[in-house]
Amino acid sequence: MLQWTYVSYSGAEGSPKIDFTDLTSPHTWYPNARKKKRNVFVHVGPTNSGKTYHALKRLEACSSGIYCGPLRLLAWEVSKRLNKANVPCNLITGLEKEEVEGAMHKSVTVEMADLTTDYHCAVIDEIQARHRLNCVIGCNGKSNMYCIIRENSTVSLRWNPQMVGCTNRGFSFTRALLGICADELHLCGDAAVVPLVQEILKVTDDSVKVQHYERLSPLIPSKVPLGSFANIKTGDCIVTFSRREIYRLKKEIENKGKHLCSVVYGSLPPETRTKQATMFNDDSSEFDVLVASDAIGMGLNLNISRIIFSTMRKFNGFQTRELLIPEIKQIAGHADWLKREFDEVKILAALKSWAGEKAPGPNDYPMRVFYIC
Repeated sequence: MLQWTYVSYSGAEGSPKIDFTDLTSPHTWYPNARKKKRNVFVHVGPTNSGKTYHALKRLEACSSGIYCGPLRLLAWEVSKRLNKANVPCNLITGLEKEEVEGAMHKSVTVEMADLTTDYHCAVIDEIQARHRLNCVIGCNGKSNMYCIIRENSTVSLRWNPQMVGCTNRGFSFTRALLGICADELHLCGDAAVVPLVQEILKVTDDSVKVQHYERLSPLIPSKVPLGSFANIKTGDCIVTFSRREIYRLKKEIENKGKHLCSVVYGSLPPETRTKQATMFNDDSSEFDVLVASDAIGMGLNLNISRIIFSTMRKFNGFQTRELLIPEIKQIAGHADWLKREFDEVKILAALKSWAGEKAPGPNDYPMRVFYIC
């Protein structure tokens, strides 16, 4: 029979004891944060809506702060952005530590968030939902590993689909959400995360304000699949989900003799990724097509005109599964980034099942397009 052992830890001279086995009150594990009444701003909206931009502008304007991102690439990009804006910023990830003299700002992967420092401003990026269910109602009374999900009129207990409840990394986002000691805490993500954040922060006495953003350019789905790679155009991005497939597609496209391809994926070193992205974004460059993984869905600034899915299935570390609708929207939403001068955005899905869709929707698009886009 499984038994819990009560373990309490106490700091030096009079600091309160903390029972880390008591999963009913995780907010009490972070006494420094509980000393503050934090102002929490939840920036929600689709991709290409400017929500992260506004949070980072606030971080840049504050005297001290920390950015917490889900990817090493994003942490690296934000540190470069702040340093370029004459805001000294350290970079800390699981693989590197770059310190800048006099820096009062840090850009980190979320696992490396420092909870002992007092900040004026903190940003937790990409905390959004990645699931097709409609609304997260809240976590249960014993652990934030589960949450209540409402799907149509049915309520059930399931694994939490938010980044804050991901079975692999959710503890890091929940730890940062509850434990960062900052006057202002800015969260960026999808609107579906709002009920869960509000539920988690009920017991903290923090002030929570939700700010909604609208997409700044439309997404227009194509009525037909791409077909042959001979139909690839300048500004296209082909999305696939393995490094081997990325380089296979790059070779196949380049063998046609019309285009050269840059590549972007999560494990690419930041310096190499920046060089690849710069070549693709440069209108004078010969590298006018991008082959990438879903890393482009995590806020990377790339001047993409069309998103082309080479597949709708990916390996998640355990099994190969269909992409979830929010995942598709997150990736596809990075077509026509804010700087792009293209007149319209088309999302192409290279799927036979799309071509065979029988149920017509508005404007003669298949209904599945509207469910996804």
